[in-house]
Amino acid sequence: MPFDVLGEDVVEIVRERGFDVATEPQRRAIPKVVGGGNLLLISPTGSGKTEAISLPVLSLIEGGEGIQALYITPLRALNRDIVGRLEWWGDKLGLDVQVRHGDTTSYRRRQQALDPPDLLVTTPETLQAILPGSRMREHLSNVRHVIVDEIHDLADSKRGIQLSLALERLEEAAGGFQRLGLSATVGNPRDIMNLLVGVDRGCELVWIEASEPFDFLIESPLPETGVDRVKRKTMLSREMSGHLMRMIELIESHKSTLIFVNTRQMAETLSSRMNLLDRTVGVHHGSLSKERRIEVEDSFKDGGLDALICTSSMELGIDVGHVDLVIQYNSPRQVFRLLQRVGRSGHSIEKDSKGVVLSSNPDDIAESGVIIEKALNNDLEDIVPRTMCYDVLANQISGLALEVDDLTLDRAYRLVKKAYPYKDLTKDGLERVLNQLSQARVVSFEDNMVKRRGSTWKYYYSNLSMIPDESTYEVRDIASGRPLARLDESFVAGFAKPGEVFITEGKMWRILSMEDDKIKVEEIKDPQGTIPTWVGEEIPVPYMVAQSVGKVRREVKTAIEKDEKVDFDSLRLSGESVDKIIDVVGRQLDNGFPVPTDKEIVGELGKREVILNCCFGHRVNKTLGQAVTSLLASRIGGSVGLDVDPYRITLKLPGKTRTSIVKEVFPVDPSHLEPILMMSLKNTSQFKWELMKVAKKFGVVRKDAEYTSYDTEKLLEIYKDTPLYKEAMKEILNYKLDIKTSKEVLNAIGSDISVSWKNGHSPIGRLGKESGVDLISPEETDETIIRTIEERIKDDRTLLFCIHCGDWKTTKKIRHVRGDPECPVCDSRYIAALKPWEEEKIKKYKAGKNDKDVKNLIKSANIVLSHGKQGVTVLAGRGVGPTAASRILRDLPEGEGLYRKIYNEERKYARTHMFWD
Repeated sequence: MPFDVLGEDVVEIVRERGFDVATEPQRRAIPKVVGGGNLLLISPTGSGKTEAISLPVLSLIEGGEGIQALYITPLRALNRDIVGRLEWWGDKLGLDVQVRHGDTTSYRRRQQALDPPDLLVTTPETLQAILPGSRMREHLSNVRHVIVDEIHDLADSKRGIQLSLALERLEEAAGGFQRLGLSATVGNPRDIMNLLVGVDRGCELVWIEASEPFDFLIESPLPETGVDRVKRKTMLSREMSGHLMRMIELIESHKSTLIFVNTRQMAETLSSRMNLLDRTVGVHHGSLSKERRIEVEDSFKDGGLDALICTSSMELGIDVGHVDLVIQYNSPRQVFRLLQRVGRSGHSIEKDSKGVVLSSNPDDIAESGVIIEKALNNDLEDIVPRTMCYDVLANQISGLALEVDDLTLDRAYRLVKKAYPYKDLTKDGLERVLNQLSQARVVSFEDNMVKRRGSTWKYYYSNLSMIPDESTYEVRDIASGRPLARLDESFVAGFAKPGEVFITEGKMWRILSMEDDKIKVEEIKDPQGTIPTWVGEEIPVPYMVAQSVGKVRREVKTAIEKDEKVDFDSLRLSGESVDKIIDVVGRQLDNGFPVPTDKEIVGELGKREVILNCCFGHRVNKTLGQAVTSLLASRIGGSVGLDVDPYRITLKLPGKTRTSIVKEVFPVDPSHLEPILMMSLKNTSQFKWELMKVAKKFGVVRKDAEYTSYDTEKLLEIYKDTPLYKEAMKEILNYKLDIKTSKEVLNAIGSDISVSWKNGHSPIGRLGKESGVDLISPEETDETIIRTIEERIKDDRTLLFCIHCGDWKTTKKIRHVRGDPECPVCDSRYIAALKPWEEEKIKKYKAGKNDKDVKNLIKSANIVLSHGKQGVTVLAGRGVGPTAASRILRDLPEGEGLYRKIYNEERKYARTHMFWD
């Protein structure tokens, strides 16, 4: 038994804990950890891997001063589970185990500085925080073991590269220590090992596969009897109502179900609709408060919930007890995510993981199928660690300057080069970063010496986290006083105000008041709400998955043409799912269109829109789309709209531009791809936003500066060709886009990949617009939204001002405005209708000015003179000015109401106003 190598005391405690038989990870890893070498353990969830690493480390801790071991976890939510288990083991062995993260009280931090624990559980960011402190650094000098849990979750972000440098700084203080990593299954374990141990250090890999891995099925349920009742009650589309019924059926036939979705909005929607159907379900995502997440986790674990709807926040090893079914709603997008999510079911290496994927769109069905096939074959995407990030380097060098009094360039260079992501860094590259920091007065760099300044402490501690900053507002329930969630600033600015309704925790809430960064709300039962908008990118579908979907299409096409049966067994598709894939390919052929596959790109030329059907995944399609729009814009002298999904690049051309012009620029010359992108990206809001984020990390822009009010053009001009600029460009080119694979695709066109063109749009081309299930029933959406818009505008206030006499103005609700407004002073109907905050325009008018504001005021009066209250109503729309109002009132098609036109104009404004001058 592997526990025997840990000593008799540990063996006895192991028996007390009920570990009768060691798991495979424990059998294989424990002896190696005791041997003292570095180790990466890759093993499924629920396999006992935490104890496989932590037990031998605890047994090796000897009595002495300071912190002997660190247990680093990526999420604070994990600490609660890990600490509970580690404290139990530590208590039995006479060891002190404590946790430290951003929520640790100042009292507890002081106690840890005076009397450090033997093992400290912490996060990557908190490790950064305690390294420079003289007393804590002294305690850390005794560290002999570092465990990094869920290291795969850090690997492809700047948090991972930051941790790699922090470990080298720790080694400066502690000398050599054992590095141990815990990871889920990944496609490239060697890269994860390098991130963990750095350059020229050995590391052993222990890889454990689940014995009976997965029981999967993809379903595309058709609406059944009773679906119309569910549709009416939930206001969902008929198709999604059918999916909801199937979910409830699965929940009722299992004891404990996790439902994974890809977005927080979907989590909130499903939760709220299930609550309407009297199902006891919870919701779990990163924007809920810590207290609420813990409450939901415990309730699910204790059997108080039938199901828990969650996002990626539950992919990591949070302990929620036994789960016997995982439902994935729509494609999980990536093989790795499917393994993490469905691996929660069974939660033991000896038990099957049982999962059902619910999909409806043929692309989504095929995508889910190939992801399952790859998961069963352990064919995973690579997790690519970040390399050479200059903003992370800047922050870490400033931390090093706080720790070392006589820091030379050579010493800093030697330390940084030990971290694997910086193995190719040149001394000249480091000097450029140091010069940038010196110019920003973050550190002093002179005569090859790096010295801290008075501002270094503030800069360093203000930039500990590599997670992008986001201003948020705390939402509190006025009845209980407890925090519910945090809403991002853009949502608050665009929607939140007293009286508005939104959804969180699967319930409806009305905003009562807003003060500073706090929003007070009350719960309501009204089913018509707005889901909070969280900023976050869509999970990108990898190139290899999209290519496999293209291969499925190719095989279906061949089978149809040869009148043969298609073998879908490896994709685990239900009968109705198979039918949907065959149907769309069949309709493609019946309509005379080529089938876009992994080997063929099909270009479709519409009247104003061109669809390039490309099975290359999000990042490659985005790369190619960006290059094509740039070339088109330079030719036609106007902007070109771009929309991308894993299987299409959709181009929207302006005016009367002939769509055939796209054939003149696509395919792009592979050698021109990167220069085109570097030239065009610098003028995009995407690059300017990235530049702003990097500038904050370098200390040249205040941390609290807002993008919308900052002069990014000036920032671009000042820092062009600096490390700051290059880092922002590299982040987009290498991680948001995919230059390397895109060049490979372009080079293959004409040999392995063909391009064909057709006029009009095909069934597969149109799938991009139909992708995903509409959340709300179309008729309910139409009726509810228009009714809501009407009620909101009637309750909005308008500022009326008499242009004729200039002596009368008043503010009143739209519903209280009479049919033809008149001035009570001079009886004139020449009345301007303004927003309540536009009083400055009246002052300008009275002062005799003739600028744009005054001209718009006069235009508004002309509209009210011609259209009366209807004109006042239109001008009250959000983002609707006199020009848009005139357009609405000039052209009201028969059967289309006033409020529908206002709604469409408001949507247009919401999409485009950030680009206006």
